[in-house]
Amino acid sequence: MGLNAEQIKTFQDKGFVVLGSVFNAAVMKKVSNYLDEMAIKHPGEDGEAMYFERSPVTDENVIVRIEHFLGELNPDLTKLLLPPSAINSLTQLLGEPPVLFKEKINYKPPGCRADKLHQDQAAGWNAYCDMFLTMAIVVDENRKDNAALSFLKSGNYEKHLMSEEWKPLTYDDPPYQPVDDYELLEANPGDVIFFDSYVPHGSPANESSRGRRNIFLTFNRKSDGDMRERYYQDKWMNYAPNIIGDARSHESFRV
Repeated sequence: MGLNAEQIKTFQDKGFVVLGSVFNAAVMKKVSNYLDEMAIKHPGEDGEAMYFERSPVTDENVIVRIEHFLGELNPDLTKLLLPPSAINSLTQLLGEPPVLFKEKINYKPPGCRADKLHQDQAAGWNAYCDMFLTMAIVVDENRKDNAALSFLKSGNYEKHLMSEEWKPLTYDDPPYQPVDDYELLEANPGDVIFFDSYVPHGSPANESSRGRRNIFLTFNRKSDGDMRERYYQDKWMNYAPNIIGDARSHESFRV
């Protein structure tokens, strides 16, 4: 998965780069099965943090994310998602070895709300360090109707917060304005998107009959230290996992 000079330059210019077919169909089948199994577990059964919301479209309670699932909790899945080639690519982009900061499975079942345009760094991450890199792994087909991700493609953004912490850059749904500055990434299972913690991105509501799952693995530079457990302890004090019967309103969503 090592990146060539053109791919590195694309990341530096735009804040993101897309790699097609990084993981083959056999690997993605195994990954999909893991995600299916995790989604039907009792919340917190093995230490994973599960989050449920009430759909603003269907009024049903749906799973929207699972966090804190790598390492000893799911060692086989960890090996699948982070082979040496992935670590090599992360090292190329960070300039030094990566350390896992947080991990998230984003579930977008039919009727799931939009993710407003935002910068990941706005989620209180300045308390930990000033730059992160996320490796997004596409598990299901991402298409416009089932909430494919949309990224600012112009590179016209600064490496600092463009809004208050915890606030989206706009409350409008895609297509974001100006339209020509954004790219909707229609991606396939096994594709990977690397992006920094400042590039604006979001996704529309899932208006299709097909679910969409992506995995987001976020890393910091080794020199910034291992902050994963501190991050999750802080997060759970302020935004704790919940159960399906106690689903939050979608307005309570936090990046």
